[in-house]
Amino acid sequence: MRRGAPTRRPAGPLTSAASPPGAESGGALAIRAWVRVLAVQKRALAAIRDDLEREMTMPRFDLLANLCRSDGQTLASLSRSMLVTAGNITGLVDRAARDGLVERRADPGDRRAWRVHVTAKGLRVFREAERLHGVKVAKLFAGLTRGELEALIRLLDKVRGSLRPTDPPKRSAARKGSAKRRRIDTSKKRLP
Repeated sequence: MRRGAPTRRPAGPLTSAASPPGAESGGALAIRAWVRVLAVQKRALAAIRDDLEREMTMPRFDLLANLCRSDGQTLASLSRSMLVTAGNITGLVDRAARDGLVERRADPGDRRAWRVHVTAKGLRVFREAERLHGVKVAKLFAGLTRGELEALIRLLDKVRGSLRPTDPPKRSAARKGSAKRRRIDTSKKRLP
């Protein structure tokens, strides 16, 4: 072992030694549930990616799925809904446009903005990838009964309902104004 390197201990249960088995605290149980959700998500995504990426990448699938749900979005709205940076979405749209899957059109209401639209070819390619994706997802959940799937959906919806939205909070007009005033006030230099 390297000198000064941290020692690794085997990960044990998060309960105290005095607790009887199964008497975990709510926090420890929540952490176990969280770790399981992440582990399942990671393995499932890897399995789906292996099958789907023979046809198209996951980001391209996500782009086309977003446009099929709501065609004609701006790059900014796609960036927010896909949770990627503006630079990443620009490159993704450029490559999809090059391949004839999407096209940019000027926004009739704002000359500075462009809207992204899925093409007929893009729709055909997406529908086939979506079909393959559906088959793979069905296989992933084949071990659960219909009732278990419905219960899982209800439980995940309950967790999702307790979370805040992913959009950044909007600053109030009063706070925006005070920030502007501070910028103005600090930019004035006093001469001696």
